[in-house]
Amino acid sequence: MTRPSLSLLALLLTSPAFAQWPEPKLTVVSPSGAQAGTSVSILATGSDLEDADLQFFHPGFVAIRDAKDPKKWSVEISKNVPPGCYDARFAGKNGVSNPRRFEVGSLPETEALPKAVTKQEAQEITLPSVVRGSVPKQGMLWFKMTAVRGQELVFDCHANSLDSRLEPALSLFDTQGRELAGVRNKPLRWTPETDATLWLSLRDFINNGGNEHFFRLYAGSPGELKKAEAPALPLFWPPPAPSFVEQEPNDGAKAQPIVPPVEIAGEFYPTRDVDAFKFEAKKGDVWWMEVYSERFGVPTHPRLVVERLSSDKEGKQTAQDAILLEDAPPFAGDADFNGQHFDPSGRFEAKEEGTYRVQVRDINNAIEPSHARRYQLSIRKPGPDFALVAAVLTPTPNKTFKDYTGAAIQVRAANIRPAQVFPLRVLALRRDGFEGAISLEAFDLPPGLTAEPSIIGLKQTEGTLLLRAAVGAAPWSGSIRITGTSLVGGAQRKHAARASTPVWESTVTQFIEPPRSRFMDAMVCAIVDDAPFGDTLLAEREAADVGATEKVKFRLKVDHKSGEAAPVKVKVMGLAGLEKAKETEIAIKDASAEYEVDLAPLKLLPGDYTVWFRGEQKVKREVKGKASEMNVVLCSNSLSLKIKETQKP
Repeated sequence: MTRPSLSLLALLLTSPAFAQWPEPKLTVVSPSGAQAGTSVSILATGSDLEDADLQFFHPGFVAIRDAKDPKKWSVEISKNVPPGCYDARFAGKNGVSNPRRFEVGSLPETEALPKAVTKQEAQEITLPSVVRGSVPKQGMLWFKMTAVRGQELVFDCHANSLDSRLEPALSLFDTQGRELAGVRNKPLRWTPETDATLWLSLRDFINNGGNEHFFRLYAGSPGELKKAEAPALPLFWPPPAPSFVEQEPNDGAKAQPIVPPVEIAGEFYPTRDVDAFKFEAKKGDVWWMEVYSERFGVPTHPRLVVERLSSDKEGKQTAQDAILLEDAPPFAGDADFNGQHFDPSGRFEAKEEGTYRVQVRDINNAIEPSHARRYQLSIRKPGPDFALVAAVLTPTPNKTFKDYTGAAIQVRAANIRPAQVFPLRVLALRRDGFEGAISLEAFDLPPGLTAEPSIIGLKQTEGTLLLRAAVGAAPWSGSIRITGTSLVGGAQRKHAARASTPVWESTVTQFIEPPRSRFMDAMVCAIVDDAPFGDTLLAEREAADVGATEKVKFRLKVDHKSGEAAPVKVKVMGLAGLEKAKETEIAIKDASAEYEVDLAPLKLLPGDYTVWFRGEQKVKREVKGKASEMNVVLCSNSLSLKIKETQKP
């Protein structure tokens, strides 16, 4: 077990906790999927799920609560629901929960037998089929099947894509007990040389288990499983339809001639395959090169090299490296959104006229040949653009991937109470050098819920969209849309944000896992009226236009509508570099304070930005019929800030 540092442990133990009003949290839906056109009984586990309804983000589901057991639901799935994963969540008097994935398939399904923990008690399965269940702790499940000579078998264990903690390890055995093949976190493929009976074992790679280690095991031939597959997840900037398919042989001296711009579909096949393409370029030509592969959901680690080709006096061809491109995602990723991937991309500029060769290969493709290792090579003119990702901003920021040792990860939904201002974090993924400011808006809001004006400034990688619930806002739950608008190449461009969430919570007392996050089907919010916010934090600026090296003053006020008049500790938010900004306290006696920010260290470019203030207040509230002392987070209104052009002497 990894031990957290003493400084981090002290920080987490002394940091004030967010107000602990009841808030639905969904841990497991079991089973985690079913066949389209069937009905299934689901058991939901979590907290504060009472008086809440099970909901799916697709109209093809009907969920009915069990009259005898409130934790059980009967779910009917329309035969028209396409194969794929869908968000399930609870919504009720306590607000909305985090989502859990529920997978719909097209193959017959069976439940894994709890007693099948030895080879002698192996569960017999027919092919093709899906087996669903959970792996026992420090144990394994066994399955038995009949194999036909020459017919390739594929065993694909879905776990990570279902929000499971399971890291599946599969092993295939013959009648003599010999291990024929074994894999971890990928499909197992085997072609029997004779008709035979085979045994398959499934366990967690580090021998964990329990109801949070659930799975759906797909078993059958490649063609049968292909029919049951869901379409690949869309990318932010999906490549256009391929212009053509690579033509083998095309390695080394046999490089395939191309004329950019071009889109090429190919495969890293067979083992150690290197595909090469050559083109002519003039001095100063600029191309953006990008490989799409791991983002298609295949376990590849592509590498791209551009070389300049030339010939010596004897006509012998030589190659000189011009550029090496490795993984370069537009946003490296953190606990709220995993933007990491291994697909290389980058800008290439021809330093001189001549013939250039592009070579692509998969550095993971050394052992097992597979046609599944597909890729798409895009060579295009630079196209600046942006994409947005929205996530709930937790009271104590979730730690980044670099800092996951000892990290405390919170999984929260956007549950907003009357008179509360609630922050949503919006990340900006910038493409091909785009640096412009992005204006944020929210749509599909119910009456009583509004969004504060917000701008992600020049070169900034994230901003905050503040949702404000009016004092008399009525209870509500539903999805909202968040969009960003900017000028790209002189034309206005608008994009919708995709919603993201961490998958599992963690604390310093648990075994520390690297943070996992995934996209949600939608950003779902709720207005909950059980505990209205009594106090509000207001912010005013001294001047709207300031210089990049100046200091700007703010006036902060607390409106103590509750009558409690508790002190509020306040800090400025909204710009990169403010993480270490000072904190000030607004005392009871005057309920106001001045706050000064030195802009010089931030090195802001001229343009528009948005700032806001976050306050913490210790109050007494009634929770589940008991008077409790807790820390409440107050968010101010947003303030626009314009950085002036520097006056030349």
